[in-house]
Amino acid sequence: MTSNAAKLTPPEFKPHVPLTRLEALNAAIAAAPERAPPLVVQGAPAEEMVLTPGGMRPISTVHQIPPGGRLAHVGNEVHLIDANDKVIHKTVPGDSIPNRPEASGWITYASWYDNNLSPPIKDFITTWTVPPNPATNHGQTIFLFNSIEPASFNAIVQPVLQWGPSYAGGGAYWTVASWYLVGSTTYVTSLTRVNVGQSLEGVINLTSFSGTSFNYTTYFVNIGASFLTVTNAAELVWATETLESYNVTTKSDYPTGTTPFNNIYLWLNNNTYPALSWSVVNDAADGLSTTVERNGPYNGQVTIHY
Repeated sequence: MTSNAAKLTPPEFKPHVPLTRLEALNAAIAAAPERAPPLVVQGAPAEEMVLTPGGMRPISTVHQIPPGGRLAHVGNEVHLIDANDKVIHKTVPGDSIPNRPEASGWITYASWYDNNLSPPIKDFITTWTVPPNPATNHGQTIFLFNSIEPASFNAIVQPVLQWGPSYAGGGAYWTVASWYLVGSTTYVTSLTRVNVGQSLEGVINLTSFSGTSFNYTTYFVNIGASFLTVTNAAELVWATETLESYNVTTKSDYPTGTTPFNNIYLWLNNNTYPALSWSVVNDAADGLSTTVERNGPYNGQVTIHY
């Protein structure tokens, strides 16, 4: 199992972006209809906010996928379906307006955008090793992942390595889970604890498609609890290898050294490989960066430097 990414910006959860994409984001924000301010009820308690790879979100919009469950887009709704094919939750996720880059938790990343769209991306696979634990713990959360998003940037499919707490759980140790964020709604599988030095293989796979409806799975190889399926979704076109973090107060809140994302494979549905060259976005102010060791759609490597 194995797959790669260009340059653009996502929705509510991206950092610095290439200028052309930033311009597109600004245009999208400017074109969005103005919304009335939320109604504030005097004395009403504020809703609890929880951390996700899309930042802080209201707890009512974040949902755990039960073992054997799956997600399905049905009209303008997303259905959460259990292992017995019973719909246990429905929601209209809406179309989130992309955050400006500086508003996101993405720190440094490599990306590639599939401009051709046909044939679609079939597989995007990345191998990396669980880094050392950070030397200090200030309640920070670190996310490392490969991911793909649609052209609208209002969704993201991602198998995520996590250190620290999130809505899904966790603490001062490494865990993995798969996440699907669409519009203002978030879904996550259960966490599985992993060990420093353990090899991980994150997979995003197009299982089938018809017209504009695409069916995907994402998971970590040999970690069954991380398996996530979503059907009738939009085509995924923007691939990334990313470091995202929250509540970091000092550089020692990160692991030491580097995290190479290697054995990167990205191929298309007709079993051909695209011409792939990674673009990178770095956090120069904090000395965090991404370098490209090997471009191309197979056996690629990009490295996160802490």
